[in-house]
Amino acid sequence: MPSSASPPSRHAQLSALRRKLILQGAQRVFEREGLEQTTIRAIAREAGCTTGAIYPWFSGKEAIYAALLEESLERLHIHLTQALNAATATQAARAVIQAFFHYYAERPTEFSLGMYLFQGLGQRGLGPETDARLNDRLRGCVDLLGHGLSLTKGQPVTLLDVQKMNAFTYLMGLLLLQHTRRLKSLDQQASVLLDRFCLAQEHN
Repeated sequence: MPSSASPPSRHAQLSALRRKLILQGAQRVFEREGLEQTTIRAIAREAGCTTGAIYPWFSGKEAIYAALLEESLERLHIHLTQALNAATATQAARAVIQAFFHYYAERPTEFSLGMYLFQGLGQRGLGPETDARLNDRLRGCVDLLGHGLSLTKGQPVTLLDVQKMNAFTYLMGLLLLQHTRRLKSLDQQASVLLDRFCLAQEHN
């Protein structure tokens, strides 16, 4: 049965495009400058608009940053879920661990933005409600690491809180070394280290 919903109007399409351009411009500025040093003026300049064009969408740079992080974590959650759904139980831990690594390995800008939130699960200065919402998103992704470990190890996920946080911590450290090119200077390859870590999870 055909949908009765009418297509978005030209005004709605232009508005959505404007919001997308603001977010894309802001993401580039945040990557270069970090949250604290970024200004709305710099975002507007990067997005090719005026500062006044930003405020109908976002109350300030923190709201833009939060929107970028939330969308990124939502995409990560979908990516991890798809990896788990496609894997057998014995391969679940490897599948979700590799999916997490490759998501951020292929998206250095999102990794750079996410590092602000990944400094901890406490408040990160975006306001209590926003911090709580973003941290819930992050916990959801970490919980998927735990779900993969649970399937492979045949243990209840409630007993694997330490292991899932160890996996998260290892992955973030490996990604940081990868993106800062420290692995090359240490004569190491991320793929080899990741495979060894996966094997350890499968046999411990």
